[in-house]
Amino acid sequence: MLFDKKDHTILVADDSPMMRMAVKSFLQNEGYQVVEASDGEAALGIFSQCCPDIVLLDYIMPGINGIETCRLLQNVQGESKVPIIMITSMEHDDVINASFAAGVTDYITKPINWVVLRQRLKRLLAARDSEQSLKRSEAFSRSIIEHAAIGILTVEADGFIKFANPAVTSIFGYTTAELDNEKVSCLIPNISLAGQEEHDYKNDLTGYRKNGTSFPVECIISPFGSDGRRFITIMMRDVTERQQYEEIIRRMAFFDSVTGLANRMMLKEQLKQEIAKAKRNNTKLAVLYIDLDGFKQINDTLGHDSGDKVLWEIGQRMKSALQSSDTVARLGGDEFSILLPDLLSEEQLGNICTKVLVAIMEPIRISGHELVFTGSIGIARYPDDSTELEELLVYADLAMYDAKQKGKNNFKLFTQKLNTEIKKRLKQENDLRSAIAGEEFVIHYQPKIDGLTERITGMEALVRWQHPNSGLLLPATFISLAEETGMIIPIGEWVLRTACVHNKALLTAGFPPIRVAVNVSARQFELQDFSSVVASALRDTGMAAQYLELEITESVAMYDVPQISNQIKMIKELGVQISIDDFGLGYSSLSKLHSIAVDKLKIDKSFVQCTEGSTDSCIIAATILMMGKSLSLGVVAEGVENAEQARFLRDKGCEEMQGYYFARPMPYEEFVKFYQVRRDQRVR
Repeated sequence: MLFDKKDHTILVADDSPMMRMAVKSFLQNEGYQVVEASDGEAALGIFSQCCPDIVLLDYIMPGINGIETCRLLQNVQGESKVPIIMITSMEHDDVINASFAAGVTDYITKPINWVVLRQRLKRLLAARDSEQSLKRSEAFSRSIIEHAAIGILTVEADGFIKFANPAVTSIFGYTTAELDNEKVSCLIPNISLAGQEEHDYKNDLTGYRKNGTSFPVECIISPFGSDGRRFITIMMRDVTERQQYEEIIRRMAFFDSVTGLANRMMLKEQLKQEIAKAKRNNTKLAVLYIDLDGFKQINDTLGHDSGDKVLWEIGQRMKSALQSSDTVARLGGDEFSILLPDLLSEEQLGNICTKVLVAIMEPIRISGHELVFTGSIGIARYPDDSTELEELLVYADLAMYDAKQKGKNNFKLFTQKLNTEIKKRLKQENDLRSAIAGEEFVIHYQPKIDGLTERITGMEALVRWQHPNSGLLLPATFISLAEETGMIIPIGEWVLRTACVHNKALLTAGFPPIRVAVNVSARQFELQDFSSVVASALRDTGMAAQYLELEITESVAMYDVPQISNQIKMIKELGVQISIDDFGLGYSSLSKLHSIAVDKLKIDKSFVQCTEGSTDSCIIAATILMMGKSLSLGVVAEGVENAEQARFLRDKGCEEMQGYYFARPMPYEEFVKFYQVRRDQRVR
């Protein structure tokens, strides 16, 4: 509690030791603390030191008697009136009158009636406690009011100001004297004090300073009554800063910080209102999703500051191409949305989309570069496509992706056929997520064979999906979806770790060491620190880095993105080998291959079919083999399906081959048996 009660202390002043002892014993039994004085002079000294709650004073004492001691105590205690009980054996009127005149609160006669003393002490101390509590509360309240940061006014029912704390004068610029006999309306003209008889209420009003300037003021109006009169206390504060912060927070919540356009949340609010309006008026509206084609390259090459300037400029252009009643929003990244209320026709919609695309295509000069962008627009209509807010947004997004896939720089309407395709895709996504959670993936291993000795030199880990309904699915049916959705991250890490575990088990079982090759997607480099993933897999499984090979595509190797190049460099530093998969299908730079220290090239299987009438393929395969030797790179031919192909590659000096001619991809347990048979054959 703020003001805790303390134990009561009583000063007993009497020249008789026996009397003091008797009184002290009684008081202590009652729970009081007792201090003693043998005469009036001693009582004055002790009173100043311990500040007792009550004084029991003998009438007759040597030196200063009880009457004089009482008078002197009145001067010592000042405003703190401590009750004094006079103890006397005399009951004459003049003694009693003299005692009360000197300031005695009550008296009790000798011999003392202890029951009477007990009751008088309780009564006097209770009264003193109440008085002290009231004084403390008043002082506390006064301190709060005087030092409060909020303004506190007390006015009468007619509005005349009766009290104003210092904060009021500080807020409004008036002195206390200037507010005397003034009405509160001189400070807050539109305040209403009538009709609020019982309850407190809060109101946001406008206050006016002495200099005439206005500001928002929050008022809590609290009526109360006293002696039949009605008063109102008004607590007020200047909320200018709060409203400024609220506006900042509102803009942060509903507007995009880069473009100043509405954000996704504001778009949803606007769309909700426009749907309700269209429903009432039986009108139509459209939601457009716009994605900038090729914008990512700007952030990667010119930096995010330049990218932000492009986004701002394109946002302003789209606003200029539309009416003021239309809403342009930035959803994030390079995606925008437009809300078109009161749509009249599809022809009107097409004209608007064309204007937006033309506005986007206007060249933009940023950091000394002239940039040209195109956009892909998807359209969903209310109520033709859906009457639900979220569905309209999803459908517009899906139509936008359809426009992007159909060549970009165009616009597409959402259709139910597209919806069917998307539902199929969503089911595939859900199945893929379930496959990850249910551990439905397995790895098959295809051996790599030495071109001359036909011994096993390595194995490639190939993921398969053991679908509960569709059976064993090959990567071509789900890898692209996994890459688009980001699910390639958990799948790829699982394949990497499992392949390391399996190869480590072969080494532990005493098989001749071979290298396991794991395919890596570009998305695995883009969406995570893949070098750390590799290091963690090697550390956790205990497999040496020299027995791991990562296969990346030509396009990944040629990426001129520091993030990917640095990760490949760190993986190489671990001791892991890097090979280029499907080599010959892309456009490789020899200097780039040299800079990332590639270890092997894998000839794409389309060039291995050279014995079936394709002279060009034979030339390409032979050229790759020669280039590999000249660059001191290993070369692997994949997709070898017959003896003729194997013989051609062997004659051209191909070091490693893999394909159905040697062995199909097989589960790990079968690969172990296959490897054991090959090993035993070589031993014999």
